[in-house]
Amino acid sequence: MLSQLKFPNNISLIFGSPATGKTTLCLQKAAHTKGKIIFIDTENSFTPERLLQINPETNLDNIILIQPKRYSEQFKTVKSLKDMKNISLVIIDSFTHYYRKKVQEKIVITPPTIRQLQMLRELKIPVILTSQVYTNQKSQNLPLAGHLWKNFSKYTIELTKEPRTLKTNNKELPFKITAEGLQPILKV
Repeated sequence: MLSQLKFPNNISLIFGSPATGKTTLCLQKAAHTKGKIIFIDTENSFTPERLLQINPETNLDNIILIQPKRYSEQFKTVKSLKDMKNISLVIIDSFTHYYRKKVQEKIVITPPTIRQLQMLRELKIPVILTSQVYTNQKSQNLPLAGHLWKNFSKYTIELTKEPRTLKTNNKELPFKITAEGLQPILKV
């Protein structure tokens, strides 16, 4: 089951085109994690109903939902995490949502983005970040702010849509999206 994916006590990146299952995988991990979870939702994609559909035994009281409305709010939220106690997991879906908007406005935000990643790494707990993608000249989908991920993300998952595939560590796993989340397609 994909909810059993082990995320290290560090930053993990999930990236893929829209509708590839990034948010579903984040919700699936949250639904199967014990302890306090901070879910930072920049795209208004979090729904408690979907979380309970994935795992009806999810304790919604253990999930703290934060929905920043701009890049500066996301930065302040990340900065405040160091003062929170007993956190088991942090998810930011999508970490690059406001980053992309600032880049489109031609505002240089690499230094504060690096600082956010440093603060997240210092938590020493699993941190899952989703990233929007861009398409390069070779028609490859790459994570936005890819130059930053090389230094900060120790575990990367790429989700593709057609065919639906989860790629990590040079392994590919076909999957489907169900009521319970991402489920592997077992070859017979």
